[in-house]
Amino acid sequence: MTAHIAAHGRLVADVQTKITSNGHSMAFGRMAVPLPCHGADDGQSTFWLAVTAFGKLADFLAKHSKGDLISVSGTMNISQWTGGDGQMNTGYQVLADSVISARTVRSGGKRQSQ
Repeated sequence: MTAHIAAHGRLVADVQTKITSNGHSMAFGRMAVPLPCHGADDGQSTFWLAVTAFGKLADFLAKHSKGDLISVSGTMNISQWTGGDGQMNTGYQVLADSVISARTVRSGGKRQSQ
């Protein structure tokens, strides 16, 4: 069974790229997704999501950098590990099948070239 996710948020670090052993592009990013949270002082909480893309989608994701807004959708994966402090950690990742840029217009109305 798989879970599909769609998320809209801001990249929190520059996208990292590499070439796989079979010559395909691969890109990794991390994004912060604001979620409603009634218990929080400002009414929202941050969901941290790793994004992985391959091929042409990876090339498109790689054109983005820290601070850019993106929307992604794809298959959700959850990883758990024990940290150096002995605490159990959980991480969330989406294997993207769609990435949409939200950075075509910057403040002041100036259009960003892609």
